[in-house]
Amino acid sequence: MRSWILIPAENDKAIGAAAGTGADAVVIDLARPLPPGLKAAARVACMEWLRAYRDQRQSEHKFARWARIPALDTATWREDLATAMAGSPHGIVLSQCHGPEDLRQLAAALDAIEDENGLAAGVTRIVPQLGSTPASALALPRFADDLHPRVAALTWDAVGLAHAIGARRLRGPGGRWSDPLAHVRAQVLLIAHARGIDAIEHPVRQANDADAGLRIAEAARADGFSGMVAIHPAQVAWINHAFAPLEREMAEARNIAAAFAEHPEAKLLTIGDRRVERIELQRVLRLLGEN
Repeated sequence: MRSWILIPAENDKAIGAAAGTGADAVVIDLARPLPPGLKAAARVACMEWLRAYRDQRQSEHKFARWARIPALDTATWREDLATAMAGSPHGIVLSQCHGPEDLRQLAAALDAIEDENGLAAGVTRIVPQLGSTPASALALPRFADDLHPRVAALTWDAVGLAHAIGARRLRGPGGRWSDPLAHVRAQVLLIAHARGIDAIEHPVRQANDADAGLRIAEAARADGFSGMVAIHPAQVAWINHAFAPLEREMAEARNIAAAFAEHPEAKLLTIGDRRVERIELQRVLRLLGEN
């Protein structure tokens, strides 16, 4: 999926317009800190929206329904999760995931909720937001060897990490990520590809500067990211444009899929002038399935 738009659960206007943004995935955000009264209303709004768009058979543009919950060291995450799951979302975005043990804890909670609600076991996917603190950034290599099967993609938290280390900037000269942030970004990207799942780029603040936003999105796609988070509806169109597959990419994907179909036991094939590992087949099949 190319575009993942974050919609504040407490913002009635934003929720009302969420289905029309054109995003491939709409993520109703329960992770933002709110006063108790607003928090309760936000939970209900999230659940009702997820339920309202469960059936999209008549929709011209179909999208995935996700919810974002706060870190597992907060007091509200269990209630946030339970309320969101009452709307049967396709998945849960976990903000500030500190390590593989957080994924196991969230997965165990999902196991219980799915069983209670009569949902198929394992149907709810997870996207963890990684690298929010120096400690969690240093723990990133653990995910390469210990990633829960519910995880559908990885994303990262540039703003959270910048705040945690007292950084005064996100980007340096030429618009490139500052060194600590670039280090985390590269690790998240490589771990995702090593595990055969998608990598989702951090959002940008530009909402009205389409040219600048498009350049940043195109750079993320050129680096190997498969999608990007949007925080404003105006960003969705240029994200979708930047991450749309090129015809040569589709042709290569078809060739890779055909080669592995012909050699179903192969772990490594030479296709054209490339040596392709089977793990890449997962990315290829997702690309073909979405297009």
